[in-house]
Amino acid sequence: MDDPLAASSLYAHVRALAGEIGPRPTGHPPEAAARTYIRRVLGEIGLDDVEEMPLRAWDTWGYTIAAPALLAVVGNGLGRLGRWGRLLGGLAALTGAYHLWQAAQGGRQLLAPFFPKRPTANLIARLPARRERRHTVVLVGHTDTNKHRFTFAPGVKKMLVASVTAAEATLLLNGLAQIARSLGAGRRAEAVRKGTLAALGAMLLYLLNDERGGYIAGAADNASAVACLLGLAAHLRRDPLAHTEVWLAFTAAEEVGCLGMHALLDAYGERLRDGWFLDFEMVSTRRIAYVTRHSSLSYLSGYAPDPESLAWAEETSRRHPELGVTGREVVIVEEVGSLRGRGFRGLCLVGVGEDGWLANWHRHADDLGHLEPEGLERAARFALAMLHTLDEK
Repeated sequence: MDDPLAASSLYAHVRALAGEIGPRPTGHPPEAAARTYIRRVLGEIGLDDVEEMPLRAWDTWGYTIAAPALLAVVGNGLGRLGRWGRLLGGLAALTGAYHLWQAAQGGRQLLAPFFPKRPTANLIARLPARRERRHTVVLVGHTDTNKHRFTFAPGVKKMLVASVTAAEATLLLNGLAQIARSLGAGRRAEAVRKGTLAALGAMLLYLLNDERGGYIAGAADNASAVACLLGLAAHLRRDPLAHTEVWLAFTAAEEVGCLGMHALLDAYGERLRDGWFLDFEMVSTRRIAYVTRHSSLSYLSGYAPDPESLAWAEETSRRHPELGVTGREVVIVEEVGSLRGRGFRGLCLVGVGEDGWLANWHRHADDLGHLEPEGLERAARFALAMLHTLDEK
């Protein structure tokens, strides 16, 4: 009988998703094709009761980042209407600053209702415990892919967190300067307003250029995660855990704002309040780690797993040194940010490149040719070991 956690078995899923289906933009037909593939594989192992959770989402991260700057620029134009126009313009810029701060850590986005949306969906499957249930674990892997972005080029990505932080500060200063002008402040406030307005205009031009890259195949991000969930589903179908119910959450719209995770928590938050969430992100290199601290995309909004989940991973790492999975801080924002922001447990497994960053993150090089299948197996086996560690408690 084939081992569903073997590198070759997991790689076959990645090949089907990233090679045969290809790029999977949020809300586009290829993302729906990925859900069809997931349903078919789950059906083949006897998991036919798969819940589809519809939601609507925009199809590019560009809306998330550009909208605050655009709102602030338009708000500055209101200054021509006098004092109240300057006040409204200032509030618009502050709204943009709050939106960007939330987006940088996987939180809900204040301007989201104004973005054009497409239909997409989460898929949820459940594997009951063999005996009395003591724990519920949600394994998470998203189905959508991002664009090839200059922002994530090897030499540029090191400035990513600083750049987003600077954008937040620029929006904040612009808003405060406009409000100060509405209250009668003079030249200094106007100089700040003009300087920050110029910076916001340059930011918009940069972001428009960043949108020009096509969508990536996403072998690592995040076909690797989907493959691990499918492999673990097949394994646990044959050999269920004694006291742990396992949910498989194939989430949509992670790349545009973790919308699938928020939809899952909206629907099942009360039921999963005491659950354990294990998120897979780009587990496609030999160096697999659990994240001890996430940078987010801003120095103002980093986050960390809860102490219980971190202890869970540390105990598993001590028990299974042969897997070589250890903890480390990573520059990343993903669905654990959404979980922690809403008070849930959450831990992330990642694949790390030689430079300590996520390998080929949002680049065309995120393809089958740059994937290391042994990383898939290591991540899946470590996750299984974590499940057994918890199941024994």
